Amino acid sequence: MVKVNAVPIREVMSRDLIVVQKDDKLRRINEIFQAYNIHHLPVVDELGNLCGIISKADQSRADHLIGLYNQSLYDEVTSVDVMTKQVATIGPDETLDKAAGVFMSNVFHALPVVDRGTLVGIITTHDLLRFSFSDELLLED
Repeated sequence: MVKVNAVPIREVMSRDLIVVQKDDKLRRINEIFQAYNIHHLPVVDELGNLCGIISKADQSRADHLIGLYNQSLYDEVTSVDVMTKQVATIGPDETLDKAAGVFMSNVFHALPVVDRGTLVGIITTHDLLRFSFSDELLLED
């Protein structure tokens, strides 16, 4: 049986990410969340460095407030206005048990995977569950 604590994040993380830039507007963020089955949207600079993350809850909260007060703000509010700026991250060579520990100790469900400041992937609780219950892992040696 595969030992989960020895599996590096890079083997399980999602690599094909949908990201937004710091100056992208809330209207675009809403369109992305509606078009794709994602719950976390990393915010990067022009070099691909992680600046923050927008959860679906962050987007919904901003969407609700703007809907109540001023619809024109959809084209003024940017990613920077909505994102969480202090983001917990993990490295690609860290192991799944470390990610699981972070998830169990905190209220969030996604960790951007960063290598020397550059976003290279994301690992979510869904990724860990999918891996943990994969056929390969369940097979006995």
